[in-house]
Amino acid sequence: MRSNRNSQPPGLEMLPVPRNPSRRSGKLASGTVALLSASLILGGCATTHSVSHQPFAPDSGMPHYAKRSTSVPATTAPGAPPNVALTSGLLYRLIFAEIAAQRGEPEAAFAAMMKSARDTHDPRLARRATEIAIDARDAGRALQGAALWHTVAPRDPGALQAYVSLLLANGRYRTVRPYLEQDLAQTPDPVAFLDQLQTVLAHAPERKRGFALLDGLAQPYYHDPIRGFPTQVIAARAARAAGDRAATLEHAQAALALRPDSALATILVAQIWLNGGGTSPDDNRRPDGADDGRSQAIATLSGFLVKHPESARVREAYARLLLGEGRLEEARAQFQELAHMDPQNPEPLFALGALALEAERYGAAREYFRRYLAAAGPSELGHNEDLLYTDMSQVAEGERRYGEAISWLRKVRGAKQRAVASVSEALVLGRMGRIAEATRKLDAVSAPTPADQVQHLLAQAELLRDGHHDQEAYRLLRRALKRYPGDPDLLYGAAMAAEQINRVDVMEKLLRRLMTLHPDYAHAYNALGYTFADRNIRLHEAARLIDRALALAPDDGFIVDSKGWLQFRQGNLQAARQTLLRAYRLKEDPDVAAHLGEVLWTLGDHQGARALLLQAQRRNTESDSDTLQETLRRLHIKP
Repeated sequence: MRSNRNSQPPGLEMLPVPRNPSRRSGKLASGTVALLSASLILGGCATTHSVSHQPFAPDSGMPHYAKRSTSVPATTAPGAPPNVALTSGLLYRLIFAEIAAQRGEPEAAFAAMMKSARDTHDPRLARRATEIAIDARDAGRALQGAALWHTVAPRDPGALQAYVSLLLANGRYRTVRPYLEQDLAQTPDPVAFLDQLQTVLAHAPERKRGFALLDGLAQPYYHDPIRGFPTQVIAARAARAAGDRAATLEHAQAALALRPDSALATILVAQIWLNGGGTSPDDNRRPDGADDGRSQAIATLSGFLVKHPESARVREAYARLLLGEGRLEEARAQFQELAHMDPQNPEPLFALGALALEAERYGAAREYFRRYLAAAGPSELGHNEDLLYTDMSQVAEGERRYGEAISWLRKVRGAKQRAVASVSEALVLGRMGRIAEATRKLDAVSAPTPADQVQHLLAQAELLRDGHHDQEAYRLLRRALKRYPGDPDLLYGAAMAAEQINRVDVMEKLLRRLMTLHPDYAHAYNALGYTFADRNIRLHEAARLIDRALALAPDDGFIVDSKGWLQFRQGNLQAARQTLLRAYRLKEDPDVAAHLGEVLWTLGDHQGARALLLQAQRRNTESDSDTLQETLRRLHIKP
């Protein structure tokens, strides 16, 4: 019987409290570690200047005031409006236009209002025509209206603002440039102007031409001793939005060269590298050069720390980046240094608690979270409160304090978090053997979205396995795959359920499908590679699979364990010992302990093997690891 590490579908990892932390597929122990690494740039570091007004809505490419017609600048041209006779024909067209607009017929409304504006040269009517087109998100017609408005009211700043914004929205960069040059020459803060323009251009069409426009306007400021750095950063962002990798790197490096000793400059440049080094933010595919961009971001931050080790701001950004890259040991070292630099800073304490929880070092996790509670103020605690409760429930569960685990879960208050905590509570009840109660608890939780429904199905399957109904769990997940055929967690869960009933052929088929659909799903490669290694078959293929998993998740304790177990099967005992020692540092799991103990025993270190295996037995119940219990029996090791 192979390790139970793969018996739990990874979808359950999304739940704050898993059924059994020692049987995870190897993903992060909780959402905490992922959340800690979600943002490299902390608050206040992401922009060079605050922008008070954004002419464009990011989701539409239309002017910001498109959401409400009344938000079109209400200024009027100097002087009285034209003296226009309100004829019956004009009145009819105005009434027709407004009724058409209310009925959802913007084209007819715009046409009637524009004719009235052209006939009368009244800027108020041109402005209203522009509003109608903007409300309809019709940038082309809105530009026609704004052009007429500006023509009949050339001194009206509102008309000019609308005209310039709509020229940009339509990609009319040649036409708009003289207006921008004039505004730039007159503004007291050209950097803020360029920053705002970059935000606009990031959502405008033909972004490469938009970048060329901004680049031309920014030329006089690139080498300015005061304005040079923020201007280079703005240009780097504009180049990245335009997909111009070479220009992105050029401007990022120029920015850092201007401020080599600035923590903010270093973090900003690292952020530019991290965001793809020139790829468009709208491209959902993994960008070419993304790995190089992350490597450059890491090198930028680590290089700064060599010269400025006292910079807590850069060190925290570096730690979070390492965490996001799955380099957990290195991230832990950085957070430990941060905690040493400022013992009262709660953030590194929380991160260290999450990392200890991931490594299944429950005593250390509990202590870090205790220190975090002592150091955190009300606002800090309020931000992380529900997450802390779910993490503490995992600590309690890992220590077999199931009642305490449920108590922590019942402290969760957020609406979405409360639903997830209820599912987690059901899983803890299943862990306690209270299957009927757990099932009722799970059935009482609503699952309104497909994602929620998938998690419920995975939880149901876990409860079936807790009740030793492995066949039913397998059938449930195979039925679920008919409803959600491409869901990665269901594919993985069904594969592991197939392995539990010794259908390795089905397991392999499902995992191969998962690899095809989701090539970055590290534990698909690990599960199949480990299965081959554990059965001592197809070892060359197992090596390829496990190496692929390691490339995706280099510090995942279970995957490192798979590598060490493969080395043992290949007869490379010394390499296996070193690899498994590292795996056990990363994950104090009974399966990992069993593998390491087996290698130590084979190498002749019977005393070390006995001590390790008995310690693992004391930390875990008999149901936690078939591998551990089988190893103890085979080696005739008793307490």
